Amino acid sequence: MKIDRLAHRCLKLVSVGLLAALLMWPASQALAFDDRNIAWHVGFDNPSQYSSMLGSINSMVEAYEGRLIDYDIVLVFRSAGIRFVTDDNLEGTPFEVDPDREFAEQRDELRARLLSFVNMYNVRLELCDNTRQAVGLPLEEFYEPVELVDSGIVQLGDLHHEGYAVMHAYRN
Repeated sequence: MKIDRLAHRCLKLVSVGLLAALLMWPASQALAFDDRNIAWHVGFDNPSQYSSMLGSINSMVEAYEGRLIDYDIVLVFRSAGIRFVTDDNLEGTPFEVDPDREFAEQRDELRARLLSFVNMYNVRLELCDNTRQAVGLPLEEFYEPVELVDSGIVQLGDLHHEGYAVMHAYRN
């Protein structure tokens, strides 16, 4: 009889321990998501859309900094987005910048805003090497510190798989 009571008490103790662990599990999982990991997909050519995206990034970093929340923000430039990380007009490519149009006039200001995020908030810049090779520009033609990734779209998928929220800038 004493063995049955001892086994019963042990079973109760283990059950209570398992229940407590299960009740605490969601809270511990919530703590794992305190950091903010954001990947921005920059595959468009519209300077107003790009400017709006930079404004959204500014709002994010100010909010996270103000709340003392750690974050990692990466911008993945691919396709037409290549025009936002170089001063080259990409002449003769599908992404050519018309020197008499809106983007050429805003380029200096947009570059300054982008690089201020890099310098002040450690925002990372990644460029699709497939796109870079397609336009034939050497890496030296791109803003520092742009890092190459083999494929921008694959990188976005990988970042999503790693828990990053993938954001898209929409036209105003």
